[in-house]
Amino acid sequence: MLIDTNIIIEIAFNQKRAEECKKLLNAIDQRAFEKEVYVTRFALSAIEAMSSKQPPNFLREFLLLILEDKIKIFDLKVEDDLMVNSVHSDLGLDFDDAVQYVAANRLGTWLITLDKDFKSKGLIVKTPAEVLKEILA
Repeated sequence: MLIDTNIIIEIAFNQKRAEECKKLLNAIDQRAFEKEVYVTRFALSAIEAMSSKQPPNFLREFLLLILEDKIKIFDLKVEDDLMVNSVHSDLGLDFDDAVQYVAANRLGTWLITLDKDFKSKGLIVKTPAEVLKEILA
C-alpha cells in the first residue's frame, strides 16, 4: 500500500482527521500490516518541506518509521516521470496526485488517501479508517 502525502500532512497540521491518520501510523509502527507500506520520494520531500515549521519530533517520528524499514521509499524512474505528465493531463489530476497514481500502479497496490480526486480514475483508494477497519476485522 502507498501512503498519500495528505495523510502525513493531516497529522503535521493537526487537521480534522489527524487522529485517524495517527492511528494508521501507529498500526504501521506496530507492523500490523502484512503488505509492505510505501511513500514516494516526492511525497517525502513535500512532507519534509511542509513540516519545517512544525515541531521537530513530528518529522523525526515519521523518518524513524522509514529508517526502521516499516515504511519504504519508492523512487520514480524517468519513464515514470513521463507517465506522470500524461496522467496529469489525461486524467486531470494535479501533479502530486498524478505522482501517487503512477507510483501506486507501478507498485501494483492501492493508495491510502483522504483525497476524493481519485474517484473514477481506475485506482483503488482507501481511507485510513477503511484500512484500519480491515486489519481489525
